[in-house]
Amino acid sequence: MAAYSFLLFFVFGFSLYAAILDSVIHNLPIAGLGMAFWYVVQYLSPKGGNTSAIFNLIAAVLVGVSMVSYASYSLADALNNDAEYQTFLTNTLPWRIFIGALVMVVIVMIYYLLKSNRDLKEKEAEELELQSLLKQSELDMLKFQINPHFIFNSLNSISSLTITEPEKAREMVIKLSDFFRSSLGRSNQELQTIKEELKRMELYLDIEKVRFGERLKLINSFDGKCEQLKVPNMILQPLYENAIKYGVYEQLEGVTIETDCHCRDGNLHISITNDYDSEAIPQKGKGIGLKNIRNRLELIYGISDLVTIEKNHNQFTIKLLIPQETTS
Repeated sequence: MAAYSFLLFFVFGFSLYAAILDSVIHNLPIAGLGMAFWYVVQYLSPKGGNTSAIFNLIAAVLVGVSMVSYASYSLADALNNDAEYQTFLTNTLPWRIFIGALVMVVIVMIYYLLKSNRDLKEKEAEELELQSLLKQSELDMLKFQINPHFIFNSLNSISSLTITEPEKAREMVIKLSDFFRSSLGRSNQELQTIKEELKRMELYLDIEKVRFGERLKLINSFDGKCEQLKVPNMILQPLYENAIKYGVYEQLEGVTIETDCHCRDGNLHISITNDYDSEAIPQKGKGIGLKNIRNRLELIYGISDLVTIEKNHNQFTIKLLIPQETTS
């Protein structure tokens, strides 16, 4: 409106009153029409080159601008009786309609840009939410993928102990119950402290010690400074299960499983080492446990190669690097 008034006053030589009056009467209705078209844009989207929607939009702009311009023309003509101004008003009516339509086209284009940007952000938010749900579903599936051999073997051991050693059978049932209650009770918690994780693993290993007795020996080395560092829930159970499967099962002698947890460079380092006979025929397995761990760590932290395996003549070691800042 300021530019319009400036043009009428300095270029065409009309009075300041006439210039401001003409500017306000013709531009305010266009502004109001432009604001009203925001709601039109919300419900009339010419997606995919829809010519019908485009035609309807152009027709709406032309009709709306024509009506507003003619109404403004009539009002200006009534408020200013100057003959020169009225002649100018009549001669410029087509130009007013053209300029008003051009302004409306710019306004509508801006609206569509804003709407497109908003829709894009909403779509990105929906995709992120979907990815998050898919990721959480995959994590839940991996987290609850407990090896059925552990359950079956525990139940078989309980069955045998009920005949030979009823007290041990009762002890094993209680420990098994405590272990599953602890595991399922935290099913919605993805991360927990290493202190809590090791406490839960003590229940698991107590069950195995009932089964294997003195053949299973445990050594733990734990840096107390690390006890509040976070680890994924149930991340160690497959490692202990793997150590027992390929250590205790394959040897008649005692087997030692050594756990070491320490902090370095702000991260948590965990290693689990077990004795094994490198010359024994290994049991066939699908490697689900280690694959499970690799997949979970990569999903949670967005980093691969957090699991390292080392072998020598009679020891098998699995090392985990647990970052303390997730990228997801």
